[in-house]
Amino acid sequence: MVGRTGACAIPLLWGLLVVGCGARTDAIDDPPEEQTRVEPRPEACNGRDDDLDTDIDEDFRDAIGRYVHDDHCGVCGLACDEVVPNATETRCALAVDDETEGSPRCRALACARGFLLSPTGRCLPWDERMCLPCGDDGDCGDFDEARCARLGDELRCVITCVEGACPDGFTCREDAASGEERCEPPGGSCSCEPGEHFELACGIEVRSPDGTTRLCPGTTRCDDGTLLACSTAPEVCDETDNDCNGRIDDGFLDDRGAYSLDLHHCGACGVDCTTSRLPDIELTCGGDPFAPRCVLDCPDARDGRQPGDRLDANLVIADGCECHFGGDADVPGPLDTSGETLDPNCDGADGIVVESIYVAQDGDDAGPGSPTRPLATLRRAMELALESVMTGAPRTTVFVASGTYTETLELPDGIRVYGGYRRDFLSLDPDGFQVIVRAPADTTAPGGAALVTRAGAGTRTTGAAWMRFHGLDAADAARPAFGAYLEDPGVLLTLDGVVVRAGDGANGTPGTDGVSGTGPTVPATDGEEPRGALEDPTAHVCLPREENRVRGGAGGMSTCGATNANGGAGGTASCGEIGSTQPPGEQGQGGSPGRGGEGGYDAQGPVLMSTGTCDRAVCCGLADFSVPTDYRGPIVGGNGGDGAAGTPGSGCTAPLGTLSGTTWTPAGATSGTDGAAGSGGGGGGAGGTAVIDWYARECEFVDGLGGGGGGGGAGGCGGTAGSAGTSGSPSIAIVLVVRGGASGALPVLRDVIAVGGDGGRGGAGGAGGDGGRGGSGANGGEVPRERRGTPTLAGPYPGARGGNGGTGGPGGGGGGGCGGASLGLWVLTPGGADPGIATLRSGLSNVVLGRGGDGGRGGGGAGAGSAGTNGPVEEVRLDAAM
Repeated sequence: MVGRTGACAIPLLWGLLVVGCGARTDAIDDPPEEQTRVEPRPEACNGRDDDLDTDIDEDFRDAIGRYVHDDHCGVCGLACDEVVPNATETRCALAVDDETEGSPRCRALACARGFLLSPTGRCLPWDERMCLPCGDDGDCGDFDEARCARLGDELRCVITCVEGACPDGFTCREDAASGEERCEPPGGSCSCEPGEHFELACGIEVRSPDGTTRLCPGTTRCDDGTLLACSTAPEVCDETDNDCNGRIDDGFLDDRGAYSLDLHHCGACGVDCTTSRLPDIELTCGGDPFAPRCVLDCPDARDGRQPGDRLDANLVIADGCECHFGGDADVPGPLDTSGETLDPNCDGADGIVVESIYVAQDGDDAGPGSPTRPLATLRRAMELALESVMTGAPRTTVFVASGTYTETLELPDGIRVYGGYRRDFLSLDPDGFQVIVRAPADTTAPGGAALVTRAGAGTRTTGAAWMRFHGLDAADAARPAFGAYLEDPGVLLTLDGVVVRAGDGANGTPGTDGVSGTGPTVPATDGEEPRGALEDPTAHVCLPREENRVRGGAGGMSTCGATNANGGAGGTASCGEIGSTQPPGEQGQGGSPGRGGEGGYDAQGPVLMSTGTCDRAVCCGLADFSVPTDYRGPIVGGNGGDGAAGTPGSGCTAPLGTLSGTTWTPAGATSGTDGAAGSGGGGGGAGGTAVIDWYARECEFVDGLGGGGGGGGAGGCGGTAGSAGTSGSPSIAIVLVVRGGASGALPVLRDVIAVGGDGGRGGAGGAGGDGGRGGSGANGGEVPRERRGTPTLAGPYPGARGGNGGTGGPGGGGGGGCGGASLGLWVLTPGGADPGIATLRSGLSNVVLGRGGDGGRGGGGAGAGSAGTNGPVEEVRLDAAM
C-alpha cells in the first residue's frame, strides 16, 4: 500500500533509474537557469502528487489511506468490473460488514443468470452442488439460497427458487412443511432418474401430541424418473406403530388397551387362540377384560349373552362352560357364597369387572387392577378410581382379597370398598378371608387412624364393608389413638360389617422430683477470745480504742433466691464498767429469726480487806473478783425457725380432656409449691469484762476484755416443688365430627363392631424436695484453761455461742395426671346437640372397650400431691365440637 507521505513510486523507465515522489524533482546540481518549473495537474491514481497539494492519490483513498475507488480497488488500476467473474454489478468494499475495518476488495452486487451471490461477494454456480448428500445448509453452498432438504428418504442439496427459476433439470415446487419454493428433481428424488424402475426406503415425518416430530420408515418406488409417494407399512402386532398413525398395535388393542380384538394376538402379541392343543375344544379370546387370554369358546356366547346361557366364568377349561348367566347386574355379595351365586353375570369375579378395581397382596400397582392382574395397595386403588371418574368409563367399586394391608385407607367421595374375598374374587367370606387394614408407623392420619374420610365424603354413594381397621397405638401422651376418623360425612356414607379397632392410648409422663434445698453457703465464725486491754500507762484505765474491741463472730450466710436467711453476728466485747453488761449478739434474718443472745456482766478486782472477803489488804488472785448480785454470763443466741413446707399440687380431675376435631387437649394437674427458707440463728452475746484496779506491787494487772460472741448459723433453703404428671391419652374406636349438627345428617352404621384400646396411664406427680439443713451457730471466744494464769485472762467471761439456723421447708409434691379413657364412639357436634345418637348406637352391633388408664399418684414429700382421676370407659359420648 502506498502511504500518504514519505512513500514513493520507483518506476524503471528506458533503462534509467529515476527517483520521484509525485512530479519529477530537478537535480540539485542543475544550474538554476536550467531547472524546470513544475505546474499542478489534475490528480490521477499513479502514486504521485499531481495537484501539488502534498497529498498523493487523495481522490482515490479514504481517510486512513486505503484505495476504495471502484476502478482502483486496493491498488491503482484494479477495476472491479473486470475482476469478479460472472458479476453484473460490482463495487469496491471493505472486507467486513460494518465497512470500518479490513482491506478493500472487489465484491459482486448482482450475478448473471445461473449464478448466485455469496455473502463474501462472489458469484457461484447455482447448480454446482445440487443433489449432493448433506448434513446441513452449510454443506450446500456459500449463498443464502442453499438448502439441505429431505428428498425421498435422503438429505440432499437443493436451492430455493430464484424468481421462479431453477437450474436445468430441476423443477420449482412448494415444500409442504415450510411453505418455501425449492428447486427439486422432477421425480422428487435425486436417486430416481428417467428410465429407472425400483423400490427404495423413505421416511414420513409424524408430529406427536407433545409437538415433537419423528421420522417413520416407509417405502416408495422410482417409476421412470418419478418417485411415488412414501407409504408406511401395514400395522402388525409387534408393540410398534408400524403405520405411523400415532397408535401402537391399533386393530389389536381395545379401548382399555387390552389385546382382545384378534384371536391370533390374545392378551399379548403372538398368543394365538386358534392353535389349541386340546382335541375337539375351540378357544376364543376372553376372560378378564383388562388382561384377556384364550378361554373356552362357549357356544351360548356367540350370539350374545342371554339369561340361562352357559358361560366360562372361572376360566378353568376342565369344567367347561360352568356358569349360568343370570343377567348383566352384579352387586357385591351376598356373604358366604361363591361361584355363580357370587358372580351372576359370569364375568369372572364379584361385581361388574369393567366398572371395578381389584386389589390383592400379591398384586402390582403398575397393573390394570383387574381380577387376574390386581393392584397391590388400597392407595393406588383410590387414585385409579378417582382418575376413572373423569373418563367415560368410571370404575368406582373396589374389591379386596384377603391379607393385611399396612396403610391408611383414605376413602374418597363416591368410592366403595369391599373386603373378605378369596384371591380369585369368586368366594366371599369376611371371617375366612379376612382383610385387615393396619395403619403404618409413618401415617399422618389423625390419631393414627386406619380409616379416614374427609369433609364431603358421602355426598355420593360411598362406603367400606367387610373389613377390619386397626389404628396405631398413640405415639406419645399428647396424642390420642383413633381407629377411624370420619369428618363431616354425607348421608350416603355407609360402614357395613366392619370392625374398627383403636390402638392403646399413651401413658402420661411423670412429673419431675423437686430438688432438695441447699445449706448455708458461708458458715458462721467463732468470736475472738478474751485478751488483756490496752490501758493508759499513768491512770491504768482501759482506753476506748479499736484495739480494745474483741470482735464477735460473723453470722452464716445462705443464698435462697431473693430470701435472706443469714445468721446474726456475735456480740463484740470492749472496755467494761462494773454493773454494766457487754453488747448482745445480732438477731438472725428470715421469717422467724433467732434472737441475739444478751451480753454478760462485767466483774471487778481485786478483792480488798475492806470488803470483808480478804484476809489482807489486797487479794489479787485468779478468783479474787467481785460481781453484782444479779450477775450472769452472756446468753447463747436463739435458734432460727424452720421454713414452711410448700403446698401440694392437685391431681387432674377431667380425664377426657377436650377433643376438637383432630386435636386432643388433656386436662392438667398442678405442681406443688416450693418450701420456704429457714431463718437465721441469733448471734451469741459478748462475754463480760474483768475491770482490774491497779495496786502497785500488789495487783499490777491490766483489765481483761471478754470474749466475742459466736455468729449465728444461717437458715437452710427450702426444697423445690415436684411438677405435675401429664394425663394418659384416650383410645377411641370411631371419632365422628358432625359440624352441621342437623338431625339425620349422619352416616349409616350397619353391623359395626367398635373396639377401644386401653387408655394411657396418668403420669405420677414429682416428689417435693427436702429442705436444706440450717447452719450451726459458732462458738464464743474463750481462752483455754491452761492459759488463764493471770487475773487479766482468768477474770473475763468467754463469749456465748451463736444460735443454729432453721431448716428449710420441704417442697410440695406435684399432682398426678388423669388416666386416659377408652371409648367406642365419640361424636362431636356444635353445641353438643344430639344429631341422632340412638340411631348411631343401633348401628353398632358390639362395643368392646379396654381399660381406662389409672390416674397417676401424687408426688410424695412432706406435702404429698393428690392423685389424678382414673380414665372412664364409655360406649358412646356426645360433646360440643370446638
